[in-house]
Amino acid sequence: MKYKKIGMGEVLRCWESKIRRIYDGKVKNDKLICKNCGNLIGKIESKDKGKSMYVNMAQDSFTYTGTKIRK
Repeated sequence: MKYKKIGMGEVLRCWESKIRRIYDGKVKNDKLICKNCGNLIGKIESKDKGKSMYVNMAQDSFTYTGTKIRK
């Protein structure tokens, strides 16, 4: 997944508005699953009844690289 990370800290939630591209993920029963290995990447949740959707990331299931944008 390509995500626009803002600020310091870990990647706990990936907000839908900041997700730029999903490469190898599929959605099944409100869960984002890797197409290649079948591991759970995160659970899709909503803050305001569907208005603000995000992926609550499973911390042991992914790695990330790149630069973080400071606030």
